[in-house]
Amino acid sequence: MVDRLFIVMCALLAVSIGAATPSRAQAPAVPPLSAYGALPAIESVDISPDGASLVYVRHEGDTSQVVARARTGEPLVVVDTSDRRVRGVSWISPDHIVIVSASTEKVAFFASRAEVQVLDIVNVRTQRVVRALNSSDQRSFNAIFNWRAGVYGGKPVLFAEAVTESPGLYTFDLYRIDVDTGRGRRHAQGDSDTRGFLVGRDGSVPARLAYNSENGRWRVSSRSGGGWRDIHNVSALLDEPGLYGFGRTLDTVAIGEEVDGKWRLIEVSLADGSEQGRTDLGPNPNRIYKDAEGAVVGVGFMATYQDYEFFEPALAQAWELLKTSLPGRQLFLSSYSDDYNVVVFYMEGSGEPGSYFMYDAAAQRVSLIGKAYPAISGENVAEVRIVNYKAADGLDLFGYLTLPPGREASDLPLIALPHGGPAARDTAGFDYWAQALASRGYAVFQPQFRGTSGLGSGLLEAGYGEWGKKMQSDVSDGVRFLAERGTVDPDRVCVVGASYGGYVALAGMALEPGTYRCAVSVAGVSDLRAMLQEEQRQGARGDANPAIRYWSRFMGASGVSDTSLDALSPARQAGAVQGPILLIHGRNDTVVPFAQSELMAQAMSGRARLVALDGEDHFLSNAATRQQMLSETVEFLEANNPPR
Repeated sequence: MVDRLFIVMCALLAVSIGAATPSRAQAPAVPPLSAYGALPAIESVDISPDGASLVYVRHEGDTSQVVARARTGEPLVVVDTSDRRVRGVSWISPDHIVIVSASTEKVAFFASRAEVQVLDIVNVRTQRVVRALNSSDQRSFNAIFNWRAGVYGGKPVLFAEAVTESPGLYTFDLYRIDVDTGRGRRHAQGDSDTRGFLVGRDGSVPARLAYNSENGRWRVSSRSGGGWRDIHNVSALLDEPGLYGFGRTLDTVAIGEEVDGKWRLIEVSLADGSEQGRTDLGPNPNRIYKDAEGAVVGVGFMATYQDYEFFEPALAQAWELLKTSLPGRQLFLSSYSDDYNVVVFYMEGSGEPGSYFMYDAAAQRVSLIGKAYPAISGENVAEVRIVNYKAADGLDLFGYLTLPPGREASDLPLIALPHGGPAARDTAGFDYWAQALASRGYAVFQPQFRGTSGLGSGLLEAGYGEWGKKMQSDVSDGVRFLAERGTVDPDRVCVVGASYGGYVALAGMALEPGTYRCAVSVAGVSDLRAMLQEEQRQGARGDANPAIRYWSRFMGASGVSDTSLDALSPARQAGAVQGPILLIHGRNDTVVPFAQSELMAQAMSGRARLVALDGEDHFLSNAATRQQMLSETVEFLEANNPPR
């Protein structure tokens, strides 16, 4: 069985990756920047519950569409989504799909404009599109939080969590939404601290989640007579546990908790709160997989590479077969049919910039659905190496080094590319930004500095209070290590980053003058006090505001008016900057305000250029402005740090 599948995969990969690798004398043509900066040609692929149909998002130039089709190729419906920022698509019945989009709105229960999630439901038979919660029996907002497909009264429905406005009060409630009209009815009402519901496919609500942001009390309650009884309590001002849904059986609830730096999944009885099972996971889970009824069947998590723990034997067997047949490739589980006979997965790795495939267990066949970056061939994918190094204080760190194709790993120009967050991480997969820069002749270094999440609590907690200090020097320590090895030229190093990475870029110029020749900050923080004050304006004051607790943990601030933050703020230390800076920022950014880049531009008194991305958010969601960001970045780098 494995041998047959392996042969099928080899034949398919020859088609997917392209023609045979050319001889060394014929180096592959370098793709244009637009090949890297384009939104993926295909993404968010989902198989229908019966395994008969597919839905996915398709991007081409400035246009985006949601496409539903039969597995045999016949089109079902095509919805033009060029006017919205689609975050994903899913089947909710064999006849209905849901389109999840982001919308920036002025919502009454937020203090300012915020990005919210809206859902559009499409009947693939009638091709009618309706907005979920376009009307309801309560005064509700169609900004939707968690949701799941279900059946009520013998018909498919959508159960969705949304906010209800009552006189003097907002509550987090559960709505039952008609999938053909979009109209909602309140299905279950929450209390003032309710933050979520455990919902059965039939609409039963056996448990709910509550959280008090002021005292950090996190609790799960189950039905008890006519009321609710707590079955699990945790104190968590930060680092809340996760309510994953039902456990492996529908009489339990699955909760993810971090204990002694490692994550575990515990299954708690809905009847009495007793522990019914425990699975040690190691890294923080990044995806939960469920069956049609909502029981957990698998957990995804990222160590150095993406990995999975499956509880459903059929799914575990299918995944092991695919891994065995595709050694050395990074596989990501995308979706599966209710009977697990059809599995959709994404693959990337050496010689493969990213493609979606479908595995049919009955036929023992794998077929290509589509390529994410069709203009980039396998031979254009730059090599990514893991580099282990030590920080100045001896802390063991590592980073991902992407090498420019066709050049020896010696005396290379370097771009340091720290990630955002800061509690986030990079992976070893295809990174369009790193690959684009490498294609232009640069080595690209992505350090996993202290404060990085997903690699154990020790590394994360080592970053507390180290914003602009050791979190900053961890990046430059990695640069120095590469220079000492002779891999890079220390006189040809620039730093580029987005969000927190944008702060690192600015701080590299202002707090570590002479380390970097130039910097590009995309949506970066420049004034820490101003950032905290804006967070307070949008929410509760001081420690009662979870956002301020998060930022203060890393900044080491005593409050929003802590003047010690000025020494760590690039906008307030701009006089020390010795080289050129490029600032790029979306005007509709609701995470890091556009004003943060304006403050840095003003402080630089004409020595920095600010590029405003009209209509863009924090995540570079639009094709045109993403392309603009990448072209502006490369043009700036080539002018101030020529790659050759």
